Amino acid sequence: MKLLYLGTAAAEGIPAVFCECPVCRAAWERKGKNIRTRSQALVDGRLLFDFPMDTYNHYLTVGRSRFNLPAIRHLFITHSHLDHFYPEELQMRKRPYALQPLETLHVYGNAAVEKLLRRSQEEVREAGYNEFHHAGPFEPIDAEGYRVTPLPALHDRSEECLFYSVEREGKALLYAHDTGIFPDAVWDYFSRTKPRFNLVSLDCTVMIQKDGSNHMGIPDAIEVRRRLLSLGAADAKTVFVLNHFSHNGGLSHEELCAAAAKEDFIVSFDGMEIEG
Repeated sequence: MKLLYLGTAAAEGIPAVFCECPVCRAAWERKGKNIRTRSQALVDGRLLFDFPMDTYNHYLTVGRSRFNLPAIRHLFITHSHLDHFYPEELQMRKRPYALQPLETLHVYGNAAVEKLLRRSQEEVREAGYNEFHHAGPFEPIDAEGYRVTPLPALHDRSEECLFYSVEREGKALLYAHDTGIFPDAVWDYFSRTKPRFNLVSLDCTVMIQKDGSNHMGIPDAIEVRRRLLSLGAADAKTVFVLNHFSHNGGLSHEELCAAAAKEDFIVSFDGMEIEG
């Protein structure tokens, strides 16, 4: 499976929208991989994870050949924070904004996501163009031959935040963002089901710092990797990528890559595609 990182930043982006800290100033000066938009990812060009306000920008900059937005049929949302779900933009799928008929977009998420989606569409009279499905923890979803399993995240306690595993034809990846070190229920689930991940994408919002209870940094990612290896859910061939970064972490892309390389992690950047 191929994972395309459309955006790799936390809520404020890098450079942050209203910030002039050293990291943000350096991003303006160096540009390139230091410029990060809000997090979003695409699996095999078919399964989309999260829908931030930067989605249209991703469509323009990544390109239609790699990210054919009108063709997407399955959208998985991690939680309702606006940097992960901007439902107003989904109204652009109906007439007169999109003139050609579109197949239904299936949107999966928690109750807070459903509430926002329904509120944004309460004036819409065209049924079926966006269809919501509740994503319950540990309840697999079949989407175009992929088995997608929502897992409970350790993040905003006011809603049931999720991250996801994706399996198809003997391959498996874990997309784990906006979560601290996984809850015990996730480790118990992995112990019972015995997945083997080829690719693991881990939250690294605070970069080299430690968090573990809402987000992660490299010390937390090391602990998660250790536990995955101990359960047999990962092995020496598993690719581990760090993703979802905040300027609060204090490092440029180059500085973060140097720190991550010491621990054998890859650092994502906007537009990066990796196969596992």
